[in-house]
Amino acid sequence: MTEWGAPGADGTDSPPERGRGVRIAYIAHGVQGRHDGVRAKILAQAAMWAELDPTVEVGLFVRCETGADQDWRGEPHVVSVRSSRAGVAGRLLQRELLSIEVARWRPDIIYLRYSTVSPSVVVLAAAIPTVVELNTLDLSELRMRSRLRYRWARATRTILLRAARGIVVVAGEIAGDAAVRRLDVPLAVIPNSIDLSRHSVLPPAHNPAPRLVFIGAPRTPWHGVDKIVRMAREFPTWTFDVIGPGPEEVAGHPSNVRVHGLLEPVDYLPILAQSDVAIGALALRRLDLSEASPLKVAEYLACGLPAITSYTDTRFPDGAPFLLQLANTEDNVETSLERIEAFVLDWMGRRVDREALACIDARVIERRRLDFLLKSLEAGRARPSDVAAHVP
Repeated sequence: MTEWGAPGADGTDSPPERGRGVRIAYIAHGVQGRHDGVRAKILAQAAMWAELDPTVEVGLFVRCETGADQDWRGEPHVVSVRSSRAGVAGRLLQRELLSIEVARWRPDIIYLRYSTVSPSVVVLAAAIPTVVELNTLDLSELRMRSRLRYRWARATRTILLRAARGIVVVAGEIAGDAAVRRLDVPLAVIPNSIDLSRHSVLPPAHNPAPRLVFIGAPRTPWHGVDKIVRMAREFPTWTFDVIGPGPEEVAGHPSNVRVHGLLEPVDYLPILAQSDVAIGALALRRLDLSEASPLKVAEYLACGLPAITSYTDTRFPDGAPFLLQLANTEDNVETSLERIEAFVLDWMGRRVDREALACIDARVIERRRLDFLLKSLEAGRARPSDVAAHVP
């Protein structure tokens, strides 16, 4: 039984022999501008695929939120950017126009970051080999965000996903979800990565009292910003920097919490440099998840910061000394105060050893993703009995 994304019988992980010059259209809908880690991930993936295989041509087709288009235009590999305007109708129109541009570009295969299903995307997936990336249990997330989008997704997602040549999930728990398993489509678990060569380990901070940092997106309750406030109340001599969420999401916070709002990397890197420990998502259970491979935690580690989380990181299934995993419960902060204090004090004045992070490097992980794409192109629609889900 062949595992896509895993080494073959000859000990290599190279794809089958193929002709030169494969065009990959990478489609992303509803993404943000330069404050968003997803933008950085997509641009880095395209660059890494082109570096790993010079015969591959990557074209990015982006439908971004209003006003974010200038943050995409002119970036390497970007072929088309369309900005959403005029409400729901405008977003739908831009999606359809973007699909037309993808078809005119004549890709050999499509890599689609899963989003709201639209007619043109289904047509593309039926006409052109397509691999879909699932970043979360989307139905659980949509149930929290929008009742209308949740109902639409329940009615349409299976049509798109069953038309795919393959599905990539960023965590093994997503692969095990019944709604994903019954799709009868080749599946690979490939976590989020980071190009370590683009990040330097920050010098250790020398703070008289601990300083912790959190970076996240606004209006994402599963990040658990409310729990950071609770932690700050329990440790009043520590400083907590919250980047991303605005003051309205941290209402009533104590004076040792500093709320910065959205910042670009050039602005938040000095804050990371002054920090001892970083904080990941503390409330992933609100998405019915207990496993993930977040982009921001990878960035923390690449900068040398250990992190406090509440889930199993797919990239470190057996844990790691630089990751403090709390219970995935609503009271995980209150029940772990001694562990949190010991972890933070132990890491003061130290940084994570770069040699321990090879498993999150883009050159390792994106090689697997690219191989899965190329094998999906060449193998056609494989039978589930011939393709096993690969959990790293």
